[in-house]
Amino acid sequence: MYDKLLHAARSDAVYEAALAYGQAGLSVIPLQGKRPALASWKQFQTTAATPDIIDAWHKAGLLNNVGIICGEVSGKLVVLDLDGLAAYAAFTALFPELAETFTVKTGSGQGYHVYWLVDDLPESIKAMDTPIGNLEICASGRQVVVPPSAHPDSGQPYTVEKELEVKQVDDIDAVLEWIESFKTVSVQPATPPGRWQPPRDLPAGDTTLNLEVVGAIARHFEGEGYKRYGDWLHGRCIYPQRHINGDRNPSFGFNTNSGYGHCYRCGTILAKDICAEVGIRPDDYGGLVQSERPIIRLQSSDEDNDTVEVEEESLVTPSIADLTLPDWLSQYMDWAGSTGNQTPLSFHLAAGLWLLSTAIGRRLYGEAPWGVKLYPNLYLMLIAGTTYYRKSTAYKLAERIARDAIPHMLMPTPGSPERFQEALSGRLPSNFDKLSTIQQERFKKAQPFAAQRGLLKDEVAGLFSAMKRDYMSGMKDLLMELYDCPDYSDKDTQAGLTIVENAALSILGVTTPAGLSASVTDVDWANGLLSRFALLTPEPNYMERPAPKAYLDPPPMLIEGLRTLHERLPMPETTKEGLSRPCALKADVQCWAACQDYGNHLRQLGNPEADDELDERLKGVYGRLHVQAFKVAQLMATLDWCDTDQPVPIITEKHWQTGRDIAELWRLSAHRLLAMLDQRGDAHREQTLQRRMLDAFKSGGRLGRKLRDVYRNLHIPAKQARQIAQDLERAGLVLQVELDGAEAYVLRSFMSPAM
Repeated sequence: MYDKLLHAARSDAVYEAALAYGQAGLSVIPLQGKRPALASWKQFQTTAATPDIIDAWHKAGLLNNVGIICGEVSGKLVVLDLDGLAAYAAFTALFPELAETFTVKTGSGQGYHVYWLVDDLPESIKAMDTPIGNLEICASGRQVVVPPSAHPDSGQPYTVEKELEVKQVDDIDAVLEWIESFKTVSVQPATPPGRWQPPRDLPAGDTTLNLEVVGAIARHFEGEGYKRYGDWLHGRCIYPQRHINGDRNPSFGFNTNSGYGHCYRCGTILAKDICAEVGIRPDDYGGLVQSERPIIRLQSSDEDNDTVEVEEESLVTPSIADLTLPDWLSQYMDWAGSTGNQTPLSFHLAAGLWLLSTAIGRRLYGEAPWGVKLYPNLYLMLIAGTTYYRKSTAYKLAERIARDAIPHMLMPTPGSPERFQEALSGRLPSNFDKLSTIQQERFKKAQPFAAQRGLLKDEVAGLFSAMKRDYMSGMKDLLMELYDCPDYSDKDTQAGLTIVENAALSILGVTTPAGLSASVTDVDWANGLLSRFALLTPEPNYMERPAPKAYLDPPPMLIEGLRTLHERLPMPETTKEGLSRPCALKADVQCWAACQDYGNHLRQLGNPEADDELDERLKGVYGRLHVQAFKVAQLMATLDWCDTDQPVPIITEKHWQTGRDIAELWRLSAHRLLAMLDQRGDAHREQTLQRRMLDAFKSGGRLGRKLRDVYRNLHIPAKQARQIAQDLERAGLVLQVELDGAEAYVLRSFMSPAM
């Protein structure tokens, strides 16, 4: 192991090091700074990543640093992490023999990692803020940063301090006792210091905790104005009623790494309790723990054409790095992900899919068993706060590729429903004769594809807002109709009868949560407009990737590949009346049973009789996800078909799996979007206050509680408390009564039928 380990540590690049550590028999994971760059790394605690997986991390821009997972998976590796020069000096003085082993100096210049191979794995333990520094044994479930990674604060690399074999030892019980001795004298302050500091000895994070839930909690506290201290968000305790003064001098912190909260009065607070108190539903993010997807039964055929059931292996919630993408899309993600290094990869993936759907148009379909033809057009919306996530970069990079490869497939921005209808019909603009020759040629080339092109909208919420105005009346209905790819529609306008044939519009739009919240209503969720869009928010494990040294033009193969895909499908033919509209290929679909099973699974998740009913706004989203998954599978299959001699694309179970995985990412993204929208304004806070007041009234039993006592304990204004109490009364949850001559409320469940 020694030669391979030393070779890995001396690598010039993190990617090369990760491969070399893997060859040395160690389980590696990508890191952002010191933290795992994956939404979940539990699987690599039992099975080491293969070179292909490491290569996928590299292509996804996740390998900023590299870590080794300790424990059984790395040959029973244990690492002693000593943070502090005094800690290392004390250790070497007490355990000189154990110190003679492979040792790494951390990039901070103050720490050391001491490596051993042990016969019996110990528990991972630590003693923090001791007089000599931080001491930690990293065994199963822990990872350590390894050379040539750079320290996130100093920027200095981790280096090999002692080039020795990793020492094989029977046990390290003496070292464990040494660390435990420091914990007995570690005293937790009863009250917070004058300036808030993170608490000591917080339990280690649960590696099974769903990081999407942790991210939702963090976003909630950030939205409430909590201040960041490293991995901590500090602010007012979630249980102010337990504090004499309502925690006016905030004593609470939430650790964005471990998922635990801590208050100097209330102690350690679990993520599930935080969710319950602030109004976050873990089920909206896939559950509190990193859950496995339910088993889905697929229908397949044996050699005798008898249907048999095949049970699909349960998989963890997918991440972008785990997706199996065709070469063109992988190359697009590499270029866009590097060029737009601050843009979430989920946005680049959506932009790449939009390019493919625009290039194909309406020239491919799958004939579904439920009697409709499904074309690969997509409506995609990139939603994130302004500036930080650089969402418009994804839009602009995709536009660059489209204008270089297939400019005639881009739709003009709609000015009114009538003008848009005219563009969809292929009618040339009124100023056509004043355009340049190149522009005229592009419009003529676009005519056969008039209604099956791609639309880019930099602020799509503005389009939604405009739909409320008289001059845009009908635009909403038109967009919903175009998504479903009608064969024929007509409308009588001032310019005469406008006929639209063979429609398959694809949209890539960009907006902010604030813009979307202001421009749509519950009606837009209910009538199906928003459910036609894949609603993309930044992935939970979003990280900025290394910035390119200079702008890189798109590789020619991206432009040529997209153009080749466009021209590989049926093209217009020259007739006496001009260019004909292109026909469509019928794909060979081998995954209909899986598609239907996924649709049935989603339908059950939206069952109104379920104990935890799905948010009404998401029911339409769930109802269309299996179709969106199939559309993505079509795109994957068409890319694979492009370089073959097959007469039509074959959509296999492999293509379906990728489509479904992407649809699952979109499903969780829609839940994150609702959480963002609900946390805007006072809606989220009011829900939390309603629940707290209901609990307060409940605590009064059959007598109820005085409203005055409740709002004083909760530290909210009397007017706001009275309004919430009246809302609860109108909802039939409480009843107003008089208690000692004062306004009070009691739960209706406590009242007898006679009352």
